[in-house]
Amino acid sequence: MYFVYVLRCVDSSLYCGYTTDVAHRIKAHTGKVKGGARYTKIRPPVRVEAVWSCSEKGTALALEKLFKNLDKQDKELLVSDNATLTGLFGDKLESGHINRERSHEGDIREAADGDMESVARLPQDQ
Repeated sequence: MYFVYVLRCVDSSLYCGYTTDVAHRIKAHTGKVKGGARYTKIRPPVRVEAVWSCSEKGTALALEKLFKNLDKQDKELLVSDNATLTGLFGDKLESGHINRERSHEGDIREAADGDMESVARLPQDQ
């Protein structure tokens, strides 16, 4: 399973990334393990805004790229559920293979304290 995640940073900007392990990436972005992005070192994340699961790596990478190319207003619409993947990307993305994972979303303070279970966990059935 592949994931595309969006973090809200302390300056209200949005950071988008791709991973196979959401919990580990959030630990990296909060400095708990090596490997965080330079962007999140300068602007620490405060919230997991959205996570989408994709069965295909290519779909996840395409979603990440398309998200990063959106303007700020469209990014905000997408993470707030006021826009859909199909509405924003049309036929550029096979959105039938993408699911929003609400169980991953939430405040990131628990992640900074090392309690990843309430912030970013893989669904039990996977």
